Amino acid sequence: METLKLQVIHDEQIAATSNNVGLDDNVYQPESRLAKYIPGGYAPSRCLPLKGRKMMYAVLALAGTAITFFGYDASVMSQVNTNPDYLRLMGTNSGSTRDAAAVGGIVSVWFGGFAIGALMVGSYADKIGRLKTIELGCAWGLLGAALQASAKNITWMMFARIIGGIGCGHLNTVVPIWTSELADPHLRGAFVAVEFTLALSGSTMVYWMEYACTKLQSEVFAWRFPVAFQVIFLLLVLAAVPFFPESPRHLARQGKLHEARDILLRCRVDPDPAKIDYEMEGIREALRLEATTTAHSYSSMLFTKDKFHTGRRIMLGGGVQVMQKFTGIDFIATYAPQMFALSGFSGNTPALLAGGNFISYTASLALAIWLSDRVGRRTLMLIGSFLMGIVLIIGAVLSHEVLKYAEIDPGRAKQFGAGVATVLYLYTMLYGSTWLTTCWVYPTEVFPLATRAKGTALATVAFALAGGLINEIVPYLIKAIDFYVFVLFAMLNFAILVPVYLFYIETANRDLEDMDLLFSSESPFAWRAERQFAAIKASKRDGVMSVEKG
Repeated sequence: METLKLQVIHDEQIAATSNNVGLDDNVYQPESRLAKYIPGGYAPSRCLPLKGRKMMYAVLALAGTAITFFGYDASVMSQVNTNPDYLRLMGTNSGSTRDAAAVGGIVSVWFGGFAIGALMVGSYADKIGRLKTIELGCAWGLLGAALQASAKNITWMMFARIIGGIGCGHLNTVVPIWTSELADPHLRGAFVAVEFTLALSGSTMVYWMEYACTKLQSEVFAWRFPVAFQVIFLLLVLAAVPFFPESPRHLARQGKLHEARDILLRCRVDPDPAKIDYEMEGIREALRLEATTTAHSYSSMLFTKDKFHTGRRIMLGGGVQVMQKFTGIDFIATYAPQMFALSGFSGNTPALLAGGNFISYTASLALAIWLSDRVGRRTLMLIGSFLMGIVLIIGAVLSHEVLKYAEIDPGRAKQFGAGVATVLYLYTMLYGSTWLTTCWVYPTEVFPLATRAKGTALATVAFALAGGLINEIVPYLIKAIDFYVFVLFAMLNFAILVPVYLFYIETANRDLEDMDLLFSSESPFAWRAERQFAAIKASKRDGVMSVEKG
């Protein structure tokens, strides 16, 4: 009977999509006129003639290249910050307290640009399409990279970092949306996990590139070349984007139902026409429901209460991004050499340990790829925060012992130092296998199609604000409280368990169109929303069975 039901939907869909019969202007919105002035984007005639796994591998390759740029760009300053030529040029080598503030400020303004880029994506990604938004992000990123590589003073570098951040904010907001809307429900988490495996590959690449340049090249080359090298990723993405499929959800929103259905057929591993039509019907139903909401602008999403509880979704999407920063990952990833110095090592050893940590960090994403859709987002966040908190407490104890025996028993201090280094490796592996994927895929899942770009943009702004704050204060924390920085972030990890358990609904292995039902509950508590969702689904099944019997 299920097959018969799907076939009926298939017949109705074919009838409705022929010449786009019965389209409602309140439901379907034509593409913005602005899109005509942006070259490239999606065209059926030049889209890659791939299907199934081959198409998804191609999508993943493009998305991965874009996110590799994010990882590279996010970490490119890690050793630039210690380059003597760079510090002299920026005027931050005087040895005063202003130097730390200026170096941290140059790093942090990138997050400001990142937030601006995310808001820009939210304002036009639904109007011009995901692919053209990616192209605009590449253009901003290319301009920012060129200006950073040619910077002559701190003002120049600050503006260049902001522009580069705008480009990165574009790509990191729209690319996860694009892949989430193309991927099978049971593969969304794995897709984002693979993308961020490549992001960490970018971080690892730039770390060792800068280390090699520092040892083998001049001081000028050692920071300008790595900064300039990021244009390679952007040029590859910019050249490839016009040959890829647009989001079927975006096309459906424009009323291009036939094209949307064709893309779903191309991108599904199991392209059963009946299942595709069932998915299309879910998309159309979601569009009809979302046309009734009043939350369309940023202000209405934030301040107007609607039946889709958009404000609550913003709190969850933005909250997961803020919490991932407060797990403490930046105090190890961005300031890795300084943290490994707390292990008692000196000379080149902290830098080498930090570089090795990037490699193990990247390898941990293999576990995230396997776990993300099997275990679920909520469970991974709970497990990750609990284990990271435990590991950081152990790190604090070991770091205390390093300081205690540094003068009286260097051999014993070195043993404890090896323990601290191990803790830092374990911590980043735990973060990579649990939180890194979750915090980026969750915001792309919780928002309705009508506000997905804006909602994800607001979540990305939360990431940028939290990242800017953490990166500005971490150097002071390390200097001011020494090993107690471990204790601080351990307590924050334990605190994170409370909101995740209370409010975060599981989104893994669910259709994006089911999110409106999941968040229809008046209660913000996760277990009540799940109970109501189960009741709604059961009621629908009973209704279908009654119709079939009749």
